[in-house]
Amino acid sequence: MSNPVTHASSSTSTTGGITDGQRRVRTPKIPSRCWCGESIIELISKSGPNPYRQYYRCLFAYKRRLENDDHVFKWVDEAFTYEIQQLDNQVRILEEEVQLLKATIRSEVVSILTYEIVSVHVVHVRDFMDVFEVQPIVQRIDDVDLRMACSI
Repeated sequence: MSNPVTHASSSTSTTGGITDGQRRVRTPKIPSRCWCGESIIELISKSGPNPYRQYYRCLFAYKRRLENDDHVFKWVDEAFTYEIQQLDNQVRILEEEVQLLKATIRSEVVSILTYEIVSVHVVHVRDFMDVFEVQPIVQRIDDVDLRMACSI
């Protein structure tokens, strides 16, 4: 990798220079520090193959203009593509959870409605029993069943 850098891009720096305290947007798969302990900065490429393309780089490697090293280097657009893919996966998972919750709510609504319908029918059956004086008949049947059970 040839060194494609002429200046750093930072929302905290108005001069375009680099400072140890620069802040950048937290991007998944891009650590805030390199393995060497230095912070990661966001830079803009001025190379022929990638003009004005933003990338993340280890501050140590940037200051020493290291090439083909194992310090952090990642194109910003690739990092964001990865982040978008991760967000897409999370959205799919959330959509599945919403569908499951909808099914659960539908099931609960059916259970509640069934309970309410049965409750209404029980009230009607009780009213019917009161109107037609069925209760004394039911009581006598129960008494006979009890006597038969005791005699066996």
